[in-house]
Amino acid sequence: RHHAASRPLWPGGGDVCPSLAAKGRRGRLVTASKLPVARFTWRPIVLRGRPMLTLQKILNSQSTLLEGKRVKLVRHKPSVKDIDAGVMHSRASMLKYQEDQGSDVFAGCEYIVSFFAEKRGHSRFFGVFKVNGEPSKIGDKYFYSLEQIKDFTALTGRLVIDWGEGTRVWVQHYGEKGKNKEVVQILPHGYIGSFPGLFDFTLEFSQLRKLFQHPDGNPDWKHHLSAVKGVYLILDNLTGQQYVGAAYGQDGIWGRWQCYADTEGHGNNKELALLLNKDPEYHRNFHFSVLQTLPSNTQARDVTKIEKLYKNKLGSRMHGLNSN
Repeated sequence: RHHAASRPLWPGGGDVCPSLAAKGRRGRLVTASKLPVARFTWRPIVLRGRPMLTLQKILNSQSTLLEGKRVKLVRHKPSVKDIDAGVMHSRASMLKYQEDQGSDVFAGCEYIVSFFAEKRGHSRFFGVFKVNGEPSKIGDKYFYSLEQIKDFTALTGRLVIDWGEGTRVWVQHYGEKGKNKEVVQILPHGYIGSFPGLFDFTLEFSQLRKLFQHPDGNPDWKHHLSAVKGVYLILDNLTGQQYVGAAYGQDGIWGRWQCYADTEGHGNNKELALLLNKDPEYHRNFHFSVLQTLPSNTQARDVTKIEKLYKNKLGSRMHGLNSN
């Protein structure tokens, strides 16, 4: 609810419209503060008769492969324990999580349409997968062979649906036997996720590259990272070694990280370049994060002074990837 008189109504800061002042019975001006308070209650607008945009319509626009097939909808919601174990750390770990099940949940279906849970019952599209034969059973675990269908990859990570009230039922029928799922949002191409805060993320190199390939799809990331200078960390997730760097040039951290995206991961750093010379795909092990931010008007010498402090704290020259 909002009160109409909670702030000045007109550009001059007064509470009387200069051109449309309301006159009282005796010709006196009646100011907004003397008018009845307007109260507004916001309610969703329901468009009667407008057809709902459903999951089936969107998927059929990409391919008719699923028509007439035995298909199940799947909504994964990893536990806190699973998340701590790194299930959401990469796409590879998410695929493994999907393939390993505690029961024969995909029995009797040819394909699964897979989602991962988000807030308020929303679910983000992970992909369409073909179930190749029967699962192998080892102990009380079922291991499936799943093949992703490329026809639908343009929607991966972008399509968001409302799962409905039955969020506890994480495997449901798709198509004629199942309930229609409403499409809530189709995110911009190249979207990597909402910006969580300068200190609340790590980016794999594949995500970093995607970020710079599609800056228009991630405007919040560009806005925040280009607004500050600072000190950052690159972790080699394979060896545990660290590289500490400083961003003090144009466009701050955004500008510095763009150099890594443009050089396939080394950013003109000697030790990182040596790793990539041995294995051009070694950047798959690099994870980027922010250690400290500084105002955009901070002098370069002050940024490098703090960078040096972090190198000493983390031992990145003696035991890491900093050569100086």
